[in-house]
Amino acid sequence: MSKEEKEIKNNETAAGSDVTSEKPKKEKPAKEKKPFNTRKLKYGSLSAAITAVFIAAVVLLNVFASQLTDRYGLKIDTTKEQLFEISDTTIDYLKGLQEDVTIDVMADEAELDTGSKFYKLEKEVAEKYAQNSDRIKVNFYDIEKHPEIVTKYSAYTTENISKASVVVFCDGRIKVLQLSDFYEIETNYQTYEQSIKAITAEEKLTSAIMFVADPNPPTVAVLSCQQSDAVRTSVSQLPTILENNGYTVETVDPLTQDIKPEYSALILAAPYSDLTETVIEKIRTYLENGGNYGKNLIYFASFDQRETPNLDAFLEEWGIKVGKGYVSNVNSAELLKIGIAGLQNYYVVPQAKLTSGNESLVKSNDLPVAMPMARPLELTFSEGDGRETEVILKTSETSFVADENTTQDNMNDLPQAEQNVLVRGSKHKFVGEEKISSSIYACGSAFFIDYYITSTNALNNQELAVSLVNKCSGKDTGVTILSKSLVIEPLNISEKSMRTVVLLVEVCIPLAIALTGLAVYLRRRNR
Repeated sequence: MSKEEKEIKNNETAAGSDVTSEKPKKEKPAKEKKPFNTRKLKYGSLSAAITAVFIAAVVLLNVFASQLTDRYGLKIDTTKEQLFEISDTTIDYLKGLQEDVTIDVMADEAELDTGSKFYKLEKEVAEKYAQNSDRIKVNFYDIEKHPEIVTKYSAYTTENISKASVVVFCDGRIKVLQLSDFYEIETNYQTYEQSIKAITAEEKLTSAIMFVADPNPPTVAVLSCQQSDAVRTSVSQLPTILENNGYTVETVDPLTQDIKPEYSALILAAPYSDLTETVIEKIRTYLENGGNYGKNLIYFASFDQRETPNLDAFLEEWGIKVGKGYVSNVNSAELLKIGIAGLQNYYVVPQAKLTSGNESLVKSNDLPVAMPMARPLELTFSEGDGRETEVILKTSETSFVADENTTQDNMNDLPQAEQNVLVRGSKHKFVGEEKISSSIYACGSAFFIDYYITSTNALNNQELAVSLVNKCSGKDTGVTILSKSLVIEPLNISEKSMRTVVLLVEVCIPLAIALTGLAVYLRRRNR
């Protein structure tokens, strides 16, 4: 092979080698286009729509619930004392309300919501009245923005109307409450510190509504007289109790003032000294009412009174004789340990029960009536010659009359019998078939209406006292609303009940636990 031929062959081999060393590039296959997923779009849109509808439903439900809450009071009061609620007694009264009443709160509603707990209390309690009666409308006014509302009410009252005042109004009659009226302050006179003792919002608002809704509120006259310090302290809250129940109360000095025939009833609380003949004659004239009768006096006696011969003789004209000493009881089950504000101490005192026919004076006869240091009352006649008497409240047959010489050692030797502690003596006449009477209701103890006693829900004293005044004044309905105490009160429990509780806690329950443990032990041991 010639040289030229070898070069040509070598070149071809090299060229062939270059060709075979290069790998041919693979072409990427084209991606297939996925078809449009209409099913996924359908369910995604449906999910979004459901979410939107759910959110809208939640919003609407929230708005609806807010409207229901404002209208029907669906909020739950979790406070122990139910501070933001009103009682069934008030609700029952509101159901029978015949007049349209406006409650105007002089503060912006939003400010009350975000303000102090007393601002919130004012708003929440006021709204409860509107929620329970179509006759009541509640409005909120920022008086800086609406000074005209203050000007409007200034034509009806001279009382101060300022921020957070509450104006209760009905047909020209008005009652103005301040925020401070909604709670009661207690002062510790050792440290001079003040604290909130009780919430009085419902008590004050219900009283204000009763006052303005009655076009002719009855007026009761409290006859002023010399009293012992203890009696004066005990009866000091009686005018407030009556005002809270829709009465107008006037204090009358019978020595210098006339007793007007327009008064619905008179109250005379334990004069320390005797009444003059002039005062006795004024009371007699009032009760006889020109021979028309229809007038009443409530008299409270007290064990610490001096001799009162003029008053005693006058009461006996009406068949009532007030005895000496005070009523107690040898049966510990009939005794209660209670605090008496007038005497500044706790005492063990007897309880009394309403007689047959008088049980309706209180709503529940399950609660006791305390009768501290009551003088015994005797009826000097029963019925005849246009006069009659009645026992309303008496103690049990194990009662006795104590005096300064009575001790624990000799009290069982004293005569025991039922003792009358609340009685009625009446004079009457007939007009056709209608009997018209004037009466004296005599109670053996002024401490019956002591401030401490009438402030507790555990006794029937305040309700009975208000019922008596209602009966005397011809007022058909009365509402007894107690303040909501924020302090812990001792239980009014009889000694018999206390012994039962001690026996149960210290003997029965530990014995039951021990026997149960022994039974379990023996059972497991014998397995």
